[in-house]
Amino acid sequence: MKIALVCPYDFSRPGGVKSHIVSLSKHLAMIGHQVKIIAPNINSSLVEEQNVHFFGRNRSVNIGGTKIDVNIALGDEKQALKAFLKEESFDVIHYHTIWNPFVPLQVLKHSKAKQVATFHDTPKSQFVGDWIMPAVAKGIFKFLDQVISVSKSQSQFISRFSKRKIHIIPNGIDLDEIEKIAPKKNMRNDDYFQMFFMGRLEPRKGVMHALQAFHQLKQRYPQMKLLIAGDGDGRAEVEQYIKDHSLVDVKLLGFVSEEEKYRLLKESDIYLAPALYGESFGIVLLESMAVGTPIAGYANAGYKNVITGEMNIGFAEPGNLEGFASCIEKLIPSSIRKELSTHGLEEVKKYDWSEVSKEVNEVYLK
Repeated sequence: MKIALVCPYDFSRPGGVKSHIVSLSKHLAMIGHQVKIIAPNINSSLVEEQNVHFFGRNRSVNIGGTKIDVNIALGDEKQALKAFLKEESFDVIHYHTIWNPFVPLQVLKHSKAKQVATFHDTPKSQFVGDWIMPAVAKGIFKFLDQVISVSKSQSQFISRFSKRKIHIIPNGIDLDEIEKIAPKKNMRNDDYFQMFFMGRLEPRKGVMHALQAFHQLKQRYPQMKLLIAGDGDGRAEVEQYIKDHSLVDVKLLGFVSEEEKYRLLKESDIYLAPALYGESFGIVLLESMAVGTPIAGYANAGYKNVITGEMNIGFAEPGNLEGFASCIEKLIPSSIRKELSTHGLEEVKKYDWSEVSKEVNEVYLK
């Protein structure tokens, strides 16, 4: 089949949905499909992936504590998009976060292919989750042939006003690719207890909770350091907190490459995942598990889809800073971390894209 995967976000920027699309594309091609990706034309010159076709301009707006990409194809780009869809004559068009305005909806309007959508996002407020998201989802469902959600926790926000069947297919992880790019060994040669945070520097991702927990523990464990990867509007607040409290052994790395990400994960003693809310699944947890790095964080609804067994020792109730710091402290003994590493390496296997892509393919065939 000829398949188009539609991404509404800046394809040059790291992100869970982008990683999902890139890996799904690769594994659908391995099954035998012809796959192309449609994305907004933001920083196309910085995109390394092949078979990505760019349409529409973008601007980012702050909504509910996070940045949302708004993109639309107008004029010549709109005509180019229509011509591309007609020429390619796709059998399936698979949207990811379809309601992110407006390019996905433009594709939907001009395409005659089978329409499939995966819903990735969890609402940032109760009102949106209880009323806006399910109402909009019901309206969009009538244009779709099949609906997928990445988790049961996410699906509740789109199913409230509809009896439409929703296929629960989790995010996947490309274990073969990680095996290629991740270091085989931890080459770090200092005796610090290294913690690693990665994500947008915004309130809901919990970077300030990572800093505050580090501040508490640093007084009892001087040989402790914190690495922070990512950027965002909250960077100034992070820098000010570091300055106000004269924190040492905290390093702000900005955005990092995929190779650098896995090196940092591999070299760190634990990964910090203190997202407070708005998570649908927790692909970053899978990435950490895949290289054997234990995790401490908050047990938000999305992360609960991934947390199993002894992993629970590392997770506190969202917003409980004292509990979060306590979870970190529990993971300091190397024996505990070794057990968690072994558990994670085994548990992550069921999320390998070689298996998850087969589930997606079954939906295409329905």
